[in-house]
Amino acid sequence: MIELRKQKERFYASVLPARPNEWEVDEVFEQLAGLPGELREVLLSQVGIIWPVSHSLCFAYLTEGMSALRLFSGELIPEWVRHILGVYEKKGLVGARAFMADIDKNFLGPMRGEAGVGLTEVSSILLPYIRGVSGLHLHFDSAVTPGTDTRTIYLPEYIDQFPERDKNVMLYKVIVSLQWGQMVSGIYKELAADMGCAGRDPLKLFPDRKLAEDLLAALQFRKVYQFLAAELPGLIRQGRELCAQLIQKIAPQTSGKRCSALQDFLLQPIAGQNVNRLQTTGWGTSSLDLLPEVYADFSKLGGSYQLGPAGLLLGELNFPRAEKAIRLRRKEEKTQFMAMLADFLGAKKKKRPDSVNQEGTMEASLANVLILLQQASAPDRAEEKQQILLDNDGMQIPEALVALAKNIISDFGSLPQAYVQAAAGIAGGGFHSRESEASLETTPAPLPTDKTYSYDEWDFRRGGYRADWCTLEEKSLSPVRSGFVAATLGKYGSPLKKLRRQFEMLRTTDRVVRRQREGDDIDLDALIEALGDYRAGFIPSDRLFTRLLRDERNITAMFLVDMSSSTEGWVSVALKETLVLLAEALEMVGDQYGIYGFSGMRRSRSELFHIKHPEEPYGSVVQQRIAAIAPKDYTRMGPPIRHLTQKLLASQGKIRLLIVVSDGKPEDYDDYKGQYAIEDTRKALLEAKGVGVHPFCITIDKSAHEYLAHMFGRRNYIFVNDVNSLPVKMVHMYRLLTS
Repeated sequence: MIELRKQKERFYASVLPARPNEWEVDEVFEQLAGLPGELREVLLSQVGIIWPVSHSLCFAYLTEGMSALRLFSGELIPEWVRHILGVYEKKGLVGARAFMADIDKNFLGPMRGEAGVGLTEVSSILLPYIRGVSGLHLHFDSAVTPGTDTRTIYLPEYIDQFPERDKNVMLYKVIVSLQWGQMVSGIYKELAADMGCAGRDPLKLFPDRKLAEDLLAALQFRKVYQFLAAELPGLIRQGRELCAQLIQKIAPQTSGKRCSALQDFLLQPIAGQNVNRLQTTGWGTSSLDLLPEVYADFSKLGGSYQLGPAGLLLGELNFPRAEKAIRLRRKEEKTQFMAMLADFLGAKKKKRPDSVNQEGTMEASLANVLILLQQASAPDRAEEKQQILLDNDGMQIPEALVALAKNIISDFGSLPQAYVQAAAGIAGGGFHSRESEASLETTPAPLPTDKTYSYDEWDFRRGGYRADWCTLEEKSLSPVRSGFVAATLGKYGSPLKKLRRQFEMLRTTDRVVRRQREGDDIDLDALIEALGDYRAGFIPSDRLFTRLLRDERNITAMFLVDMSSSTEGWVSVALKETLVLLAEALEMVGDQYGIYGFSGMRRSRSELFHIKHPEEPYGSVVQQRIAAIAPKDYTRMGPPIRHLTQKLLASQGKIRLLIVVSDGKPEDYDDYKGQYAIEDTRKALLEAKGVGVHPFCITIDKSAHEYLAHMFGRRNYIFVNDVNSLPVKMVHMYRLLTS
């Protein structure tokens, strides 16, 4: 009893400053009294990990822990806790309780490699797979019946159709691929083609709606399965037998031939029959057009059926959900295309100021750009990786603009004239300029769903990640018209000229390499050594020349700027002046660079503000975004660091820099503070270093030495004690880092 009382006292100490109800604690410890002291100690050792997440979850864990220790040894308790927290973060307290209620099935079963598998377990494998196959930034969400809205793929939370775990994982992969095929087939786009027919229901004319839904899904399965057999033959080889087994489980409910006819209908493509009427250039006849004929045939057959597990393959065709997503995507793509094309045309006009007032110059440039965009989007050029240049100016069209144009052309067949005219108007080309500017003012760029990302967060207390814990929203900072940039250029006129000269000298580096077989000059040292070897009777070296090598810079840098509320006032002004000077200097050296701001409020809203993408030209729109930088909320550093690390990995630079500019330590409104926030940020930086990204921090926090050395490592940060000197010092620091 003395030992139990001491353990209870340690429990109270470990949950401070919280004061749990004594009756709850007494009730739990009365149950724990039946365990040996060492096993109680094992259970209580995890309280410090679970309690900060949820008090109720902690009490549930202690209660269920007694049952757990009857099934496995105490050594597995930390692993069990990691699984509990993972389920809690996905499904809440109810889901975590359900997970703990059946320990053998939910915890020990998967460890033995048997039975079912959950969506949370396979997401880390399947999400990169489907994004790579489709080229789309898709997301997963849970639903009873599989489906998609063309942006998110909905999947069951758990699959245990087969006794082998590998087969259940493969079934998930087949379902995901089938839903991607639904997008490619264009079935959802057909419904959204006429944007004036909102809410159109293609099945309302069929008397038996359930039969019509099943037959339309069956027609789509046949078409998509044959498409996947051509596109992903390896997947179909592995998944063919699984699909056949599920289809054979369609069960008759009443006597008749409808059940067997549906089975045969679905098994035809699996048997290798050409059922889709697919042409070499497309998908052939639409399933919606084929449905009346197929419906009439099946209506004549008697009997009813239950789809059962085969419903996982057919899924759900939710047209209202997809139409809503397509409308939102088109609206977002229109706004993005207008802004990006206008920015590019503005940069082009800035490059040739002598042609601004020449009649027809903008129209000719615009026509040239559109021709190149159309050519780049042609199917026969889809796999080409070529630089797309304007013939007259040699300006490269940004890859992001080309990719966006491809999406729009794929959707509509061509670039809508309204998009083009609006962009030209914004750029000052004389095409409906008032209307187009009003369009951007009244329709701010919305947050695209495909610009929302989930990231893990490191919890040092349990030595593991919180899976998909943070939601990061990548937004474009709305430009504002102001004289800030002009005032900054005037304020730093003399230092800026010097900086430009210094950076211009960094464009290339000449160096002499010695002892070459061929070269520009004789290497006297090598020649003397060769003569000495010859006279001594040794074979002389033939490496007798020097060569002048010119090393081209190949650097991509990302600047991550703190936009938390603590930067309000003169700190915010200094940060913006810094970015202006940096951009002006970097334009001279030619390095690829991106600028992003970050802020947020809780884990569900970590915000990353796009100011300049690496491939985006530096022009008036970027300058207006810099001027728009303003203090916002808190400083959750982990998600934006992880996000920009992924962007840097996708870049072509041999040297990849991530430079964080902040005025303080990481902290958010929730429990993201103190050691927890520092350890997650440190882990994100270690992840970046592990993939070849070089992080560096510039701070004005006087207490920075207490935590920055731990987060970034020694010599990977500097402290600027005078904010007014930040702009010039930061530019000098970049030059030192990259020279």
